[in-house]
Amino acid sequence: MELTFDALSKNYGKKQALIGFSAELTGGIYGLLGPNGAGKSTLMNILTGNLRQTAGEIRFNGAEIRSLGAAFRGRVGYMPQQQTLYPGFTVERFLFYMASLRGMKRGDAAARIDWALGAVGLSDVRGKTIRSLSGGMKQRLLLAQAILDEPDILILDEPTAGLDPRQRIAVRNLIAEIALQKIVIVSTHVVPDVEYVASELLLLSEGRLLRKASPAELTHELAGQVWEAELAESELPAAQAAGTVCGIARVDAGHIRVRLLAEKQPPFACRPLAPELEDVYLHYFGAEDAL
Repeated sequence: MELTFDALSKNYGKKQALIGFSAELTGGIYGLLGPNGAGKSTLMNILTGNLRQTAGEIRFNGAEIRSLGAAFRGRVGYMPQQQTLYPGFTVERFLFYMASLRGMKRGDAAARIDWALGAVGLSDVRGKTIRSLSGGMKQRLLLAQAILDEPDILILDEPTAGLDPRQRIAVRNLIAEIALQKIVIVSTHVVPDVEYVASELLLLSEGRLLRKASPAELTHELAGQVWEAELAESELPAAQAAGTVCGIARVDAGHIRVRLLAEKQPPFACRPLAPELEDVYLHYFGAEDAL
């Protein structure tokens, strides 16, 4: 199974949202990381058929996906970020409705709905209306409909938004489990959600693919560039001048502990730290993703 993006571009008038995006994906989980406006949503909307690219093509197992039409769309599961649900539907009715849109037979749909609800921990609310669900439950319902028909390609846009830490871990584990023989693309700003499950990360900035590499490769490349120092509060400007401040914690009155990303050892007492994926994110996107 192979999904190929070949020089994919998308323009909105004079604005270039995607510029020559090329990548080959096989079975596994791919984390799509980048700041707002990087082109992540544009890429996912082209893949799901909601947008048409300006140039380039996407091929699935060698065939261009537009020529495959409904045959390709039927093999794609999509979990949108927005909770665009039907508030008056019960959970079960909503999933039967989604199953009918996918052309599933009712008997097959019933069995898959039972499985999907159990997988996302919603079996006990199947008879409740969607309007009565919490935000986290609605998020899990969106995941349930995405995996309903055993898609070969699963596209997840911010899948853990609104979930508490326990639910986030459960969803991450579920994604890892169902991805064994699928291509899963996870777009998220919650870096730890892909740090432990993604086989590769795609770093996207201003419509361009900057890197495609494993989390281990990306963190290894920052070895010797992450530092920790205990400083007086008055020394914070010196730390900011020396590199990118990744974290600040108060030690006691007047003193702070600073995590710093800098290519060279800062000009004050500090110790090296093992890089983490959040350090990688700040290395590539810190300046453009700042408040």
